[in-house]
Amino acid sequence: MKLTRIDVRFYKSFNFDFELKARPNAEREAWEDQEGPWYPFVRIPIDGNVTAIVGANESGKSHLLGAIKSALGVAAIDRADFCRYSEQYSVQVDQLRFPEFGAWLELEADEAPVALAALQGVSRFALFRPGNRPAFLVVDGQRVSISQEYLVVIEARLPGVFEMLTDLAIPDSVSIRRLTGQDRRALQRSQRAELLDGIDASDKGEASLGRLLVGLIFGTETGTTLSRAGQDAEFELARKLLVDAAKIAPASFVELQLGLADGREGYVEGLVGRMNAAIKENLNIQRWWTQDKQFDLLVEAREHEIALTIQDRTASTYSFKERSQGLRFFLSYFVQLTAHRLAGDGSDILLLDEPDAYLSSVGQQDLLRILHDYSKPEDGGQGGQVVYVTHSPFLIDKNAPQRIRVLDKGADEEGTRVVKDAANNRYEPLRSSLGAYVAETAFIGGQNLFVEGAGDQVLLAGLSSHISDREQSTASVLDLNKVTIVGSGGADGVPYMVYLARGRDTVKPACVALLDGDTAGQQAERVLKRGDMRKQRILQDAYIVRIDTWASGRDIHTDWDTTPIEIEDLVPVAIARRAALNNIARFVELSEEDGAKFSVESIQNRAQQKDSLWDAIEDSVAEVFPDEHVEKAGFAREIVKLLDISADLDGADELRRRFSLLLRDLAERLEDAADDEFDERANDQLARHIQGFLRDHPVGTGITKYDAGRVLRQVGLAMPKDAHSDQARLALAEIERNFELEDRAHPRVPRFDEFRNAVAALGQLDRLQYQDDTRVDPSAAVTPAPVESTASSPAPKKNTASTKSS
Repeated sequence: MKLTRIDVRFYKSFNFDFELKARPNAEREAWEDQEGPWYPFVRIPIDGNVTAIVGANESGKSHLLGAIKSALGVAAIDRADFCRYSEQYSVQVDQLRFPEFGAWLELEADEAPVALAALQGVSRFALFRPGNRPAFLVVDGQRVSISQEYLVVIEARLPGVFEMLTDLAIPDSVSIRRLTGQDRRALQRSQRAELLDGIDASDKGEASLGRLLVGLIFGTETGTTLSRAGQDAEFELARKLLVDAAKIAPASFVELQLGLADGREGYVEGLVGRMNAAIKENLNIQRWWTQDKQFDLLVEAREHEIALTIQDRTASTYSFKERSQGLRFFLSYFVQLTAHRLAGDGSDILLLDEPDAYLSSVGQQDLLRILHDYSKPEDGGQGGQVVYVTHSPFLIDKNAPQRIRVLDKGADEEGTRVVKDAANNRYEPLRSSLGAYVAETAFIGGQNLFVEGAGDQVLLAGLSSHISDREQSTASVLDLNKVTIVGSGGADGVPYMVYLARGRDTVKPACVALLDGDTAGQQAERVLKRGDMRKQRILQDAYIVRIDTWASGRDIHTDWDTTPIEIEDLVPVAIARRAALNNIARFVELSEEDGAKFSVESIQNRAQQKDSLWDAIEDSVAEVFPDEHVEKAGFAREIVKLLDISADLDGADELRRRFSLLLRDLAERLEDAADDEFDERANDQLARHIQGFLRDHPVGTGITKYDAGRVLRQVGLAMPKDAHSDQARLALAEIERNFELEDRAHPRVPRFDEFRNAVAALGQLDRLQYQDDTRVDPSAAVTPAPVESTASSPAPKKNTASTKSS
């Protein structure tokens, strides 16, 4: 069962929907209270997969999460939560009211109907809890009273609620004793240190030591010690990590405890090794944490605890205290979700309150992918809905702006309101709450698509979102969570914007430029291909896309059967006409005569004459509406809105076909550009490591074997991961063997100058192997060798007839 809408009034910052009440033609529905003043509920649509709640501080975002819990019966309805500035707030007898909630629900396709007479054959209904009054249903727009027994039956079918603890991080260590199931608490490592320090500083009297122990064991908070409740929460999180998620049997911790007590180091090491293998196999954290694909979460056995540590791509091991808070909290969220899903509760509604607080922008994007997988698991299992509150633009799914709900605080007693269509209109409350537009114009790293103007931005982003939502995939469109579409203020601004992104720094983000095929676009292409003042190319030919040359290669034509020159030429004329009329209608009232003059035929004839749809639109507007004009950004937005209203209008399939081809091609080029930059950075990093070593250790000096091993590890990590990786590893192993780096009895590297030359040669390894490849005949290995004649072979018979005739 899916939650599709939450209705709330008189709850904390939610008073009632004052905007709906103020509408001239608005009327209360049949199921609403018919007596007394009308106080319409504030209505918040909930997406079937993921809903992002944004808004300024004090706008009521977190209150919405509480309203969901109360509507579904998870949290009690408390009069203390009544909206304080509502005119309905009173302390007088017979005037005491409670907050009121409604949950609109929809059965899933394969879900059995609720076994109640009132809901037979019903797939959509609402359950209302009007404060301290009896609950009721809304079925087909009518109020249906229910008994308490009926309410119990319905509540058993409602989706559960799982609220993630977003302020709880993975602990540094966990008590082995508690993991074995023993209730008796062990002092944490920090507590033991504090106890020893306290004993040294105390008067050694029994009373003094007793007070110290009681404070440590029973939760007296100090500067470094959590309260008892905090310790319990951290332990439970660590237990979920090791037992529920990693599937380590509790009996293994008993064995570990006994092994430590008996001093059997080899046995303990073996147990710890298998525990680490279980963590790696069952959690697969590297799939989700993209900031370091080579990191591992490991456990180490200490006297009374299991320490949780991180090993990064440098093969160095750190405690959680030595790493950023972001990783600790990311692992916490990951473990909580994984354990919850493994418990069989993956269909619950997941609630998160500002999970972005401790995560970097990349970490937030990683979390967003996890939330999407929770709602629609890749393994095809049953998913649940996700509702989260955020202030961060990096936790907004730019591929699905329809999932954004913007809350705004009205003036005085108005309370929280829902901003309509905020994402599509770049509405101010959304920008205020996030600090940026949904489609940012600033570089945020990753992949950047440079376009000429705002109209191109809106058209590409809007159609990418539309197609992605229709196909439920970003496979054939731009992934707007990775790609930033950057407007350049015109074709002549594209080269400069690309130069700002790539021409001034050693770290160069992946970039593709999309240009029109008109004169300005051709000039911009020439500038990009010419390079900067040093004649250095800042963008390769493959990453410069001109609409006309691209369309020619894809055999795409306009409605008037020519090659598209501008991006607007890809829009079918019927849709272009509707979009232009809708844009004009926002400023003047249209008549039937206007619509007849502004026809598809007249626009197409003009487009054929000018070979430009946009010029045809402008001329047609000037003729029919001489006092009005249309801008490209407004025109593009109307196209996107048309598709949202009616996805199957005339010309929509052709529009999607043309733009799907363009978007897929741009996405592939951006991925290729990102791969190129990754390889380039790897080569640069390899060169920096080798050059740094050569500079720090000139000919005739020396190096210890420990430092030599560290240099080789750095070089190995920087080497490109390609077809020659095996040969590179063999070359490194050969250097270690030839110079006896494992023999620490002699700490200095022998024959240092030879070692130095061998390390320098690693920088040329990839090029040399490529040259070797050109000399290899791969087919030789599968071609049979020719049969050679031998002395024992019989001689061929002479052709006597031929001999005679000659």
